[in-house]
Amino acid sequence: MEEKSVGMKGVIVFLLIFLVLGGLAGYFFYKNYNAQSETNEELINPVSDLNINEAVSQFDSSFVRYLLYSIGAERLHNPPLSSDTPKIEVDVGGEIYNAVVKKGVISVGKGGMDLKDMIITTTKEEAVLMMEDQDYAKESFKSGKSQITLIAGKTSLFLKGYLDLYNQLTEG
Repeated sequence: MEEKSVGMKGVIVFLLIFLVLGGLAGYFFYKNYNAQSETNEELINPVSDLNINEAVSQFDSSFVRYLLYSIGAERLHNPPLSSDTPKIEVDVGGEIYNAVVKKGVISVGKGGMDLKDMIITTTKEEAVLMMEDQDYAKESFKSGKSQITLIAGKTSLFLKGYLDLYNQLTEG
């Protein structure tokens, strides 16, 4: 009788540990995947009141920021229990921008960056078309008018959410 009691206690302890660890893992993944912008600012499309020529001539980092939000880059996140933020370099017609995603907020600056995870290469015209119509982004990447180059290792890309973003943009 005592052997059954000891065996049952072991099973209960195992289940409790499994539930606690599962809950913690679920919490971290849920928190990262559902990160909300800390600034709560309204995102305004910078090309909404411009024709394509005006948009191309006024192109700056605010356009890159909106483009990244429009393709879903704000869903990128640090790997669980890590401070390794997602880093993207964007080459728009030879102008290089860098972007970092922290807790669902995308910060964009001018110039290249070290230790980037991915490079997006496009033209200003393609970027404007993608901002005008979010569905066009898939077409641009599928046709080769825009490219994504994955730099970081597959494990890092997977843990940060890049592979989902890549597949969403390049597959049907």
